[in-house]
Amino acid sequence: MSITNIQSPADLKKLPKDEIPGLCEEIRNVLIETVGRTGGHLASNLGAVELTVAVHRVFDSPKDHIIFDVGHQSYVHKMLTGRADRFDTLRKPGGLSGFTNREESPHDAFGTGHSSTSLSAALGFAYADKLAGNEAFTVAIVGDGAYTGGMIHEALNNVKSDLPLIIILNENGMSISKNRGAFARYLTRVRVSSSYMGFKKGTKTFLHKIPLIGRPLEKAARWTRDRLVNRFYPMNYFENLGLYYIGVIDGNNEEAVENALQRAKEIGKCTVIHLRTKKGLGYAPAEAHPDLFHGVSAESSCGENFHAVFAEELCKIAEKNPKTVAVTAAMGQGTGLSSFGLKYPDRMFDVGIAEEHALTFSAGLSAAGMEPYAVIYSTFLQRAYDNVLHDVALQRLPMRLIIDRAGLAVCDGATHHGIFDVAFLSEIPGVKIYAPISFGSLRTMMNHPYPKDGTVEAIRYPNAGENDEVVATFYPKGEYQAYGVSADFPKDNSMDAVLITYGNETARVLKAEKMLKQKGLSVGTVVLEQITPYKDVADRIAPFASGAKQVFFIEEGIRNGGAAVNLESSLTGKFGGNLPFGYHIRAIEEIPKPTEVCDLYEYLGFSAEKIAEFVSEILGNR
Repeated sequence: MSITNIQSPADLKKLPKDEIPGLCEEIRNVLIETVGRTGGHLASNLGAVELTVAVHRVFDSPKDHIIFDVGHQSYVHKMLTGRADRFDTLRKPGGLSGFTNREESPHDAFGTGHSSTSLSAALGFAYADKLAGNEAFTVAIVGDGAYTGGMIHEALNNVKSDLPLIIILNENGMSISKNRGAFARYLTRVRVSSSYMGFKKGTKTFLHKIPLIGRPLEKAARWTRDRLVNRFYPMNYFENLGLYYIGVIDGNNEEAVENALQRAKEIGKCTVIHLRTKKGLGYAPAEAHPDLFHGVSAESSCGENFHAVFAEELCKIAEKNPKTVAVTAAMGQGTGLSSFGLKYPDRMFDVGIAEEHALTFSAGLSAAGMEPYAVIYSTFLQRAYDNVLHDVALQRLPMRLIIDRAGLAVCDGATHHGIFDVAFLSEIPGVKIYAPISFGSLRTMMNHPYPKDGTVEAIRYPNAGENDEVVATFYPKGEYQAYGVSADFPKDNSMDAVLITYGNETARVLKAEKMLKQKGLSVGTVVLEQITPYKDVADRIAPFASGAKQVFFIEEGIRNGGAAVNLESSLTGKFGGNLPFGYHIRAIEEIPKPTEVCDLYEYLGFSAEKIAEFVSEILGNR
């Protein structure tokens, strides 16, 4: 049977066992071909083919709840649950999500775009079923990288052994970069327990065969058996928590995984099944370099990227300053810090998928006199809000917070949009937010003296390179400023419209400006490379905006609490309560979730054409 003929897990269950290897091979071919076109998480899904097939052959989704951690290893699950015919829309706005998504299918029990959340959610399902009297299993498929995150261990602390919960530990030695930390090292040492399992099972089978007294003997001997087992096979972390443990099993052997899952169902208690899989299996380049094929881009990127420039400049700074250190949370490759780590291994700290720890650890480094650069994706920084507030800002500890992937995440979608950091960071006293529009601006900011007065400098940039037109417009002489605002027109000019923006949206705003000028309108653009403090930025904007008939703030960020709304308030105060111009905001009103394939910027009204249309309608000039 072809993957296109499998409309539900029920179809998969009908397949004879001898057809399963062929199906797995076909699935791998579809993954390689499709993800090569759409982009996405390739290596992790290639390694999870057999385990996903086995899960759906043993359990009954959606009655049984299957939760992936992280959800980027759910591509095979999507194919097996009626979405194979839409797989070519993967990671396109309005198409299939690159993660599990409750709105997409009833088979996606829980959305998991961020790591280490699965077990907490799985416990919720398991307890809910128990309270409602439902006979259902909950299966959490957890990548070993997720075990470097604290939430998993917080959840394990609340697991009860009598729950119908199956925890599959999918160990492949990688999250994105190589796994870090004590627990990752522990997993590589866990006993290969086929003989251990045989000892336990063999003891029980032998006692069962003794007539009349077998079962009483089994009960009486359990105490002795457990101590014998522990004498020769010391208990591991999971068994010490009271959980039943099966492992280590070849996770790329579908039959072996299926047998283990059936055994777990029969046991009738919370069970950990420890699998070892090969990330990238079936595609030689991904097998050889799983870190490089963790995320595959649909388009080859040309030229430098902001995070590459950041890492290069940080190496130069560290060469002169022994106090310079870098901290990231399992994103050494993605943030460009891998190159820094190669040059300064003692000053590069990858703490695993533990953003909260990363920030408080950075706070400790700062308190001890070091000069840390905490480098985290915008969407993951949300998880460390309290740490920035309580452990850094409240104690007035100086720090540079480098925010990668700022702005819309077109392919990764709702779970990964970096559109909230300006809103939530600007609420915290002592945090100053910057958004360089050029590599030169970024370098200049980094070479400005490290903050010493308790200030947190948050420097945000997109997963992109600089735009040549933006650089030519605002820095024609190559004289880059560290902070401030820039405009492509003189101060105090009378204008039909002034457009204000920052970050990655600047290029589209400039294009919209050209379109509006072609209609005979006098239009100029102001770009912010410093976003907060808002009062200071308002003082710098006022000379450019005061002569305008209308001012338009275009913000690739959330509206509520965002820069546009706060600057309106600051400008209103500056002008005595009455703005001398109309003030109009185009910002993101809610988390974007298009239901049909589309251009996300067009959908949200952030394309150059939509911006020009928005301005024209306000000015009454279509």
